[in-house]
Amino acid sequence: MVGGFEMPLPKVKIDVIREKCYLCGSCVAVCPKEAIIIENDEWVFLQEKCISCKFCVLACPVGALNAIPLEEE
Repeated sequence: MVGGFEMPLPKVKIDVIREKCYLCGSCVAVCPKEAIIIENDEWVFLQEKCISCKFCVLACPVGALNAIPLEEE
């Protein structure tokens, strides 16, 4: 919230660099909407749940996540 107004965040897709990711779960732990899960030893991003906060990108200790801007519809 900025000056009493909610500011929508630009929509992003979170991309993982699989060679860097060691499935530590830091991104899963900080995601407020459970948009990232680790299932069957695979990192899974659920776009429909993502609110584009980028907490996961900041939490990744090895820099394996990137926020890619999506086109506005």
